[in-house]
Amino acid sequence: MVVSAAAPLLSDSWYQVADARVSLLGTVRVQQQRYRGRPWVMLEDEYSHRFFRVTPAAYKFLRSLTPDLTVDQNWRAWATSEPDDVPGQDEVVRLLSQLHVASLLYFREQPRSEAIFQRAQTQRSRELLGKWLSFLFVRIPLVSPNRWLDRIHTLVRLMTGRAAAAVWLAVVLLGAAAAIEHSGALAQAGQGLLSLSNLPWLYAALTLVKVLHELAHAFVCKRYGGQVPSFGLMLLVFAPLPYVDASASWALRSKWQRAYVGAAGMLAELFMAAVGALVWANTGEGLVNSLAFNVMVVGSVSSLLINGNPQLRFDACYILSDIAELPNLYQKAQAQWLHYGNRWLLGATDSVEPAADTGERAWFIGYGALAFLYRLLVTATILLFVADQSIALGVVLLITTAIVMLGMPLLKLWRHLTSAALRRGRGQGRSRAVAGVVLTASALYGVLVLLPLPYALRLPGVLEAHRSEQVWARSAGTLAELAVEHGQQLRSGDLIARLENADLQHALQATRLQLVETQAIHRHALLRAPSEVAPLQSRIDALHNRLRELGVLNDQLSVRASQDGEWVAPALHERRGTWVERGLPLGELIDRSRLRFSAVLPQSQAAELFAQRDEQQPGAQGQFRLGSDRATSINVARLRLVPFQRQRLVSPVLGFSGGGEVAVRADDSSGTLASEPFFEIHAEPTDAALQGIVAYHGLSGVLRVPVAPRPLYARARATMQQLLQQRYSL
Repeated sequence: MVVSAAAPLLSDSWYQVADARVSLLGTVRVQQQRYRGRPWVMLEDEYSHRFFRVTPAAYKFLRSLTPDLTVDQNWRAWATSEPDDVPGQDEVVRLLSQLHVASLLYFREQPRSEAIFQRAQTQRSRELLGKWLSFLFVRIPLVSPNRWLDRIHTLVRLMTGRAAAAVWLAVVLLGAAAAIEHSGALAQAGQGLLSLSNLPWLYAALTLVKVLHELAHAFVCKRYGGQVPSFGLMLLVFAPLPYVDASASWALRSKWQRAYVGAAGMLAELFMAAVGALVWANTGEGLVNSLAFNVMVVGSVSSLLINGNPQLRFDACYILSDIAELPNLYQKAQAQWLHYGNRWLLGATDSVEPAADTGERAWFIGYGALAFLYRLLVTATILLFVADQSIALGVVLLITTAIVMLGMPLLKLWRHLTSAALRRGRGQGRSRAVAGVVLTASALYGVLVLLPLPYALRLPGVLEAHRSEQVWARSAGTLAELAVEHGQQLRSGDLIARLENADLQHALQATRLQLVETQAIHRHALLRAPSEVAPLQSRIDALHNRLRELGVLNDQLSVRASQDGEWVAPALHERRGTWVERGLPLGELIDRSRLRFSAVLPQSQAAELFAQRDEQQPGAQGQFRLGSDRATSINVARLRLVPFQRQRLVSPVLGFSGGGEVAVRADDSSGTLASEPFFEIHAEPTDAALQGIVAYHGLSGVLRVPVAPRPLYARARATMQQLLQQRYSL
């Protein structure tokens, strides 16, 4: 509770709490803490383990409360003795209601204390409504592990000390080395991670890792004297997972100790992931190997992507809050943005800013904006995941999300606009707030729904020559000679390479000798055995055919250029002296005199181009950038939209397996068979655009094609319709 000098001194609802006789409970323990160089007082109820942080001035006022005096009598006495530090009446009411919700107040009697109980009841109602609305995130306490942790306190200190840190570091480094060493096998094993046969082991690994995660929080909290009052189950999207209540770490004076408690779970998960990597890398297929693999994946992904993200209200958020010495960072960041809305949009001049200085203000503004955006991303991801499992459940979750993220804020805004609080503040009342809301809503509506904004399609593609030909080994043999070098210009018929095949030469020599022998026998049969002439003639014809076939194969040992162009084979010289199988690609002949950029156009985006563009229309209609020089835009002289669907990509670099953006089928070894049909668009660059540009056949890049301006709402609506149609056939 921060006492603000800018807040009004008197309150319209003061009469409702003036006669209350309250004081802090006798079980409240008090300790001093410092945050960002400023002193604070932490209040803890030793019985319920609830915590509340107040400023020294607020605690000084709370300490003066006694059941022998009413709140009004005590406040007046304080105003007389401490006129410079007297808190506003609204702040006193708010402070008492918050302490009452936290069960830190003792009431001798309850005459005319409706304001306190009304605010407390409102807070409880909000908490209950939040639990109902967050039915996908429910906590069920089961047991209290506090006594058990006290009995094994020696083990707790041993497993959370410096020796344990050294062991942790060694195991994590060894596990990381094992994962890197077996990265190929790891990627192959990861393809079956979500298969039905692996899901039971995945969930077993998740349960094991999360149990150790929560125990790590409890161990470190107990190491520094904190209490762990409960251990239970948390239903996260209907999946039961363990949790412990380590909120006692809030009372620790050292921010590094508090941060250690918050980081303990992630450290335990990384340790388990490293152990899993070592076991997986050193065992064969079986139960132990499968479980170790799942522990490794769960421990690493969960730690780095979920608990390690400070934008979510998980471990990293609390660690950041402790290190930055900004308790309740997530809530304070939200309150900071709400303050700006109240102050500048609704004109509430009495709104109290949560930030106490410029540093806190920067933290709250930046963190609040990033957390909100990331919350939208995570919410959308969870909605899609749940809808993939069940459309009905996805609809229910969508309605719940709309109520929480849109309906409830609008309801709060309506209540605020119709409240009596807006009648105060520099003569600006409800009309000022309503005008601000109407103007803001109108501006948003105009920008989102009415204002057409420029837009361009961003299409992945690859630069290719109009004329290019792959050169193959048409006969098997040993690469004996390379007549050209990589990058050399060739003409049609020029010798590229010469292969040698001893078996082929022996077959040629043997066939020639057989032909000579058969011809001699045939001449003898003409004089002595006329009945044998016909079979011998058939054999001669067969040997001639065999000799011609072998001659063709022998001629094909000399690899020659079939067209003019540049020889591209940067690694062929490394195969000199090795055996080359028939059909093996040796290189490529590329005519660089004419290049074009072939881009992949998804079906969902093709309608915009089909609707407004003629495939024969000339003129500069777009730009593309190559991966080798992303800072340079290459103007397009002509776009040609191929008016039929394709399934095969022009190059594997466009697919996922080649580092591209297009989803490809897992059963296609070439990496060029797309998961969904697409259209192809050809962009021919201007001659001047390629001057001074390093442009090679096969370079990947991105084509930017401007389309008709449309409002953001129209584009979002079209994207949502396409998503529902493609993903759920709706």
